[in-house]
Amino acid sequence: MFGRKKGLIIKVESGQPGSFAVERAASVLKEEGVIAFPTDTVYGLGCRADSAKAVRAIFKLKGRDFKNPLILFIGSAGEIQRYSKELPAYAEKLLRAFWPGPLTLVVRASDRVVNWKLDKGGTIGLRVPDNALLQEIINSAGLPLATTSANRSGAEESFSAQEVMGSLPGPADLMLDGGQITRSCPSTVLDITGDHPVILRKGAVPSERIQRELGLPVKLSRMQVLFVCTGNTCRSPMAEGYLRHILPGKWRERVAVSSCGTGAMPGMPAMGNSQQASSRNGFDISRHRSSSCTQGLVRQADLIIAMEEKHRRDVKKLVPENEVKLLSPDGVPDPIGGTPEDYLRTMDLIKAEMPDVLELIKEKLD
Repeated sequence: MFGRKKGLIIKVESGQPGSFAVERAASVLKEEGVIAFPTDTVYGLGCRADSAKAVRAIFKLKGRDFKNPLILFIGSAGEIQRYSKELPAYAEKLLRAFWPGPLTLVVRASDRVVNWKLDKGGTIGLRVPDNALLQEIINSAGLPLATTSANRSGAEESFSAQEVMGSLPGPADLMLDGGQITRSCPSTVLDITGDHPVILRKGAVPSERIQRELGLPVKLSRMQVLFVCTGNTCRSPMAEGYLRHILPGKWRERVAVSSCGTGAMPGMPAMGNSQQASSRNGFDISRHRSSSCTQGLVRQADLIIAMEEKHRRDVKKLVPENEVKLLSPDGVPDPIGGTPEDYLRTMDLIKAEMPDVLELIKEKLD
């Protein structure tokens, strides 16, 4: 149970409609209450989109800044015109390919949404969840749900009713307990209000898949660059440090740079000669500690750059769909065990190839 007081809890089959649960949820929503529920990604909180009182209750319950907008769950793709305007021509392809499903589309808000004061600068996020129970509730309510994830603001997402109760400081008016749902990424958030689609948040739908469906370039509002070598104590930390050193100021808040090794022992500092070569070139990697190349790191990266072909192959084994670039066509030789001059030559090669990396970043960023 919740800590402060009891909220009504109804057991449901996650994703499956049940008449009692739907009727009770519709009643709570009509009374301007807040419900918690399982979705196709994480547990969520929701209320009637037209209820300012209930929207305020969600922000208070979650401890969320009012500057961070809620998104609207709608019942079907056919409803998108009611809550948006000036959709781009390619929007139909996105609806066919990804709705219902874990793709949130940021669109220009209709006058109705603006009147509800749910927009942010004239835009709103819309999604059709792939969850029959939620679709029944939305249809029964006759309005979209204004929603957010069911966790304290800044905390990890919840994947069970118990996690929701442990995260929030108080109860929703109704908890639909669908048990433990499969841990997955939140929805991908894609802005389609500009000249080209821009990913605002990475999630369950990868950018490569969106790009394939649209036949258009998909830009990123932020991105992560990952350099890969063997031990993550020589080449990749030097490349990481140098790219950070030369990143244009306008990108520094938008581009995260990291490195890892396919055979790394975690927690090792950069080799002394690597540190010296870096220092000679104006940057410091003394605080670097090695990391293993994992599936998680690879999936998070938007641009992966390997030092040798063997590293490229190893990364592809972890996540076959990810593209992996070589920093240099002939590879960057490993200076391990060499002289300080060997490390300086490696550093020179890294520097010579880095303008191409900057161009790749430029191509991907919005």
